[in-house]
Amino acid sequence: MGQDIEIIRCYLAETRRLCSEIKKNTASPRKILNFIRMTKDNSRMLSFMPIFNLLKALEGVYTAAVDERVLLRLNIEILIGEVADEVCRICHLIEIKSPELEELDVRPYIMFCDKAVVGEIFDAERLAGIKSPDKKVQSRETEKEKDADTKIVDSVIKISSAEVAKIVNLHEEMIARTYIISNQISILKTSLAENDMRAVREAYKLISNDSQTLQNSIMMSHENFMSLVQDDEFLKNHQEYQGFFVTANDEKYLIPSEYIFDVICQSPLNYETKQNQKIVRYVIESESGFDEDAEEEEIPVYSLSSLFPGQKTKSLNVMDTILIVDYQSQRIGIIVDSVQKFVSLIKKNMPPAFKNFVPLVGLAFDEKYDMVPILHVPEIMRRFRALRGYDVKRFEALTKKHINRILIVDDSDTTRQITRTILMANNFIVDEAVDGIDAIEKIKQKQFDLVLCDDDMPRMNGEILLDNIRRMENYSGVPVVAMADSNIAKADAFVSKAEFKRDILIGTVKKLLGE
Repeated sequence: MGQDIEIIRCYLAETRRLCSEIKKNTASPRKILNFIRMTKDNSRMLSFMPIFNLLKALEGVYTAAVDERVLLRLNIEILIGEVADEVCRICHLIEIKSPELEELDVRPYIMFCDKAVVGEIFDAERLAGIKSPDKKVQSRETEKEKDADTKIVDSVIKISSAEVAKIVNLHEEMIARTYIISNQISILKTSLAENDMRAVREAYKLISNDSQTLQNSIMMSHENFMSLVQDDEFLKNHQEYQGFFVTANDEKYLIPSEYIFDVICQSPLNYETKQNQKIVRYVIESESGFDEDAEEEEIPVYSLSSLFPGQKTKSLNVMDTILIVDYQSQRIGIIVDSVQKFVSLIKKNMPPAFKNFVPLVGLAFDEKYDMVPILHVPEIMRRFRALRGYDVKRFEALTKKHINRILIVDDSDTTRQITRTILMANNFIVDEAVDGIDAIEKIKQKQFDLVLCDDDMPRMNGEILLDNIRRMENYSGVPVVAMADSNIAKADAFVSKAEFKRDILIGTVKKLLGE
């Protein structure tokens, strides 16, 4: 938890520096663009989607400016400043953990950025009115009235305002896409008139790609809309239900919320084993709120995938997601591949033909109206307790592979923390070193599967570090990735910091590790 807070603190400081640079150097797009891209990727990685969406829109404006498709005139400079101010405001909301984060609507900023990219006329100063709190209150009241009207129709029929917002947002994106295609058609006409075949091919390629994207968006919007339109009689004949969607062995299930006591994360390396049973120490918070008064409970944990045949071999997760379930004062932990979300949905009892299939208690319909089995927790708990120790060990031996350990060598705290978070999110164990000498000490103590290092570091740079690594017999075949401003001799791969992309980093690492 402390590490997560430190990562967020570094992220917020970095994002605020970006906003400051944007406002100081509005007319220097090439200088700012790489900084925007890295911070945008970090925002997505940390699930700060409002900032991600704003920076993605801003990236489009700066890219258009670098490609000389738009000029950074006063109106666009005002727009860029307003977007930067909004990003800073969201940083403050994140810092104070404000509930207002859940109601943020950044679509107007994105729409104005889209207009700027395609050269459409707009008034950037209108964005200042969006920040008026009176308008937000009025909007909230209107939303409550609409929700009330919806509930009058039928207490069971509920249309999520978030789903409607997604469809509206998708429609706005399609409108923006039509402007982009219109602009590309104009470029194509000019190129044909000038007989510039190279420009014609480029314009044709862009139009083809954007037309396909528009078609996909239309199909997705249609599917989302149809998922909200269902026969009323169908809904009336079913029950409302609440629970957590979980995945295990690439299948989706629903665990009823009435049995779930807590959801926790735990490293597989921290489990204890007693009498062939894997357990986790669960801390029960005291009423006084003091840690010294807290009690610990030893809870047996089981993998949900172990109950189903045909498990697929998978990498060992860096952190397991565990649902603590409670039934008749007995608790166990159920390890799942992921918890998707808490839902309120429609339930249907099992068909008569399945009445003797006791692990399932019914069927639920998710947001796409796909049928999802509902697990009968008491029976699941009984089956877990019936598992013998060697059955569990056999399952784990069949489904777990070696977990790769990576060493990050960089003198920048922020770079190390961001890279560490990206790698841990992809199920790697990560250690850090602040320079080459620190890395040598850690390499002598542990065997790493891959080393990721910078070049320009104090005491010992990346090139000298690689020379030392290659002299070690047990590291002769260990791949080294240079993540620096320029490549390092003898490195197996190079990831540029100047054009950093998370997908390129993970793709490079997985390729070298054979995953």
